[in-house]
Amino acid sequence: MKIAVFRPKKGELKAVIRSYDDLIILSYLLEKGDHLTAYSRRKITVGSEQEIKLVKIGLSVETTELEDNSLSVSGKIDYSSDENVPLHKYHTINITIKTGFSLEKKRFLNFQVKMISKSKERSPKIAICVYEDGYAIFYRITNYSLRKAYELKESVSGKMFKNTTRHNFLEKLAKSISEEHNKVKWDLFIVAGTSMDNEELRREYLSDITNIQYETVSYAHTGIKELMNKDKINELLKSTQVSLQRKLIKEFINDISNGNTDYAYGYDVIKEKMSSSVPERAILTRDFVTEHRDLVEELDKAGADMVFFGEKDESLDLLNGFGGAIVKFS
Repeated sequence: MKIAVFRPKKGELKAVIRSYDDLIILSYLLEKGDHLTAYSRRKITVGSEQEIKLVKIGLSVETTELEDNSLSVSGKIDYSSDENVPLHKYHTINITIKTGFSLEKKRFLNFQVKMISKSKERSPKIAICVYEDGYAIFYRITNYSLRKAYELKESVSGKMFKNTTRHNFLEKLAKSISEEHNKVKWDLFIVAGTSMDNEELRREYLSDITNIQYETVSYAHTGIKELMNKDKINELLKSTQVSLQRKLIKEFINDISNGNTDYAYGYDVIKEKMSSSVPERAILTRDFVTEHRDLVEELDKAGADMVFFGEKDESLDLLNGFGGAIVKFS
């Protein structure tokens, strides 16, 4: 996030969104009652005619929704740079990459200040292609997200696949890998299939790209899960929030299964334990943060290290099974 002004004690932030990670961070900053200002397209009636104009609009935030490439923020208009835009009407501002915005809050919580500070850092860029006979999936990983970019499918069958069809698929796969590789400067580019296919792909089709890391997986649709369970891959991704999310849920559940009583999960149990113990670390889902703001503020004031699960995968499903939050107490 490119920050122009940040005065946490005054509740002021002016910045520009630079990545999808920034949209995720902004989704954790926005709360009902905040004031957000940004340029937005609005249908304007002038006399008997209507037109859509780009207008600077301020909203009193009511709801937010994080989508694939944007953050939708809805609420009532309380400011407009165009006098033809009526105030107190509902409007939705779509925040996307390169959108500049101003945010005013009553106050920023400690975890929000940390997230904003971290947003100044460059997020790692990692690409992964997992493939099998006739099918490949491309993923992109940054600090806070692991997203499926696209799929490649080729009709294959029996003996034909070992000849012309196999060549056609590997040729198309190599072309897609090369195109993806050249889109940005990746910090890590992983291609994962069987050992035999990897060797042929590397030797016959991708010999000119030397910085690809090849890994072995059994199938394309389970490939990303297989990779994320490998110690070597986790070591490479350890600095990302995506990897931390998976590591912590395993650690917490393992401790709970072994009878460790330092943990509490679910709103009521955590709330009760807060009265007698000091929270050390908490893992929480986005929904829990939205629905139980009071408890999140208590954890924040108590100095708990909070990790938010945003990535939709099995680790998020596991945390939802524990009520959306697990807290480790000292």
